[in-house]
Amino acid sequence: MFEDAQKVSSVFADRTRFSIYQYIVNHPNATCTVKEIAQEFSIHPNVARLHLSKLEEIGLLESGWDHQSMPGRPGRVYSLRKKAITLHFPPREYQLLCDLTLDALDEVGAAGMAALNKVGRAHGVRLAQGLQSNSSAGSSSASTGNAAGATHGNASPEGAFDAMLTIESLAISAVTRNETGAIIRLRNCPFRESAERRHHLTCPLHRAILSGVWETLFEPAVLASLSCQALGDACCEIGVHPGSQSEAVGEEVGA
Repeated sequence: MFEDAQKVSSVFADRTRFSIYQYIVNHPNATCTVKEIAQEFSIHPNVARLHLSKLEEIGLLESGWDHQSMPGRPGRVYSLRKKAITLHFPPREYQLLCDLTLDALDEVGAAGMAALNKVGRAHGVRLAQGLQSNSSAGSSSASTGNAAGATHGNASPEGAFDAMLTIESLAISAVTRNETGAIIRLRNCPFRESAERRHHLTCPLHRAILSGVWETLFEPAVLASLSCQALGDACCEIGVHPGSQSEAVGEEVGA
């Protein structure tokens, strides 16, 4: 385990390599090529290939062959590996703690689901309030219509949407309006390992967090999963409709 930690630390010691990994994390549903990385970071293709190979070597990327791009020899393409790597010094077992906690809540039944929803929404409210406080502190002259003062629909939607993208723990890549409300898209599910094991608990908790953020910045809303990476979809999409989130507690994809 210590040797693995040394390898990961060594690979990420290179700033360009770390930037390449961040670039791929922000585009998890698409593959990239050596040529694309070389152009994006203005480096020689051989250098780009080395960086990608190092990231694959420690298990952060996986590669395959693109047989559809052009006639002739297929090109190698790289993509983000589904399984995450976590390092702690000294070692910690937070995923195990998470698994056992979710198992315990599952044993409780409906009361456990209610607790997940309550705790998740409260956390979302705190995230949004922290965002408002930080924005207000950075601009004492912010107007009431600014995202910093956004509460229950009084904010500029575009400004508040952009503000939501800055909450890194939510991994939101886009928020767009549609005819019935909005759609939240996630570039990379932050709870994927837990969601793959206990989708019926993790995904409702995630929606509750997003609900707390949304109701603080805009208005109460019902959030429902439209697609889910943990179930094999390319990305996570969550539909947002005006209403009470209590109507959607425990709702599953495709239910």
